[in-house]
Amino acid sequence: MRIGNQAHEHIQNDVYGQVMISLLPLFADERFQHENRFNSHDMMRNILKMIDRTIDEKDASLWEFRDRSKYYCYTFLFQWAGSSAALKIASRFGDNEMMTTARELKKKAFERIEACYDDKMGVYTQAAGSPELDAANLQLIMMGYLDSSSSIAKTHLKAMEKELRTKEGLFYRYKHIDDFGAPETTFLICAFWYVEALAVVGRVEEAIIEFEKLLKYTNHLGLLSEDVDAKTGSQWGNFPQAYSHVGLINAAYRIATKLDKPMFF
Repeated sequence: MRIGNQAHEHIQNDVYGQVMISLLPLFADERFQHENRFNSHDMMRNILKMIDRTIDEKDASLWEFRDRSKYYCYTFLFQWAGSSAALKIASRFGDNEMMTTARELKKKAFERIEACYDDKMGVYTQAAGSPELDAANLQLIMMGYLDSSSSIAKTHLKAMEKELRTKEGLFYRYKHIDDFGAPETTFLICAFWYVEALAVVGRVEEAIIEFEKLLKYTNHLGLLSEDVDAKTGSQWGNFPQAYSHVGLINAAYRIATKLDKPMFF
């Protein structure tokens, strides 16, 4: 992080749920003997307390908005997912108190997410009371908050692609003016999220086509940037951007799991 970068001022409350999710496999996987890591149990309880402490706060969300502190749907999604993970962990430990807290927070986060739903547009908006859309909310589908077979998931995805997708298959994070002005370039990981969402709802052939379109935005070494100018295809932003490459890997994996059919039933 560059010295003086203003990001250190930005509150991003989704991070506690992100940490909880990343640690879940240590307790959900039967190969790990979690009984020998009681300190980890204490850490899980402390992370859950931070979700509880921050769930009623406005924040800067994933994109680190400098002047748009709101109740962001994306933040609530990861508080919901983090609480869900905590519930599974508490079950493994037999911690009834932690289970009760996790259930309450999951319900609270659910209510906050639903406050972001616009029933007229059939889409979850960027924040409660906001009409604006945000590509980060594609993750409502990928994280399993929305049932992939439901009409709501499919309508949500269609509204997102109508508003934020370019004819080249690229995706804007959002279209509204931020503290730097109106967005001029698309964000590559959002396009890979779109590919994932297509695969999840069963539009696998479209996902493959869109995925292959995105591969042309690599340079001669196969590396991706952070942003792409939709008009020229030129690379912008951080380079090389790990975030974009993670998006590529996740999208490829998501498609592969949909194509991998068992040989025996």
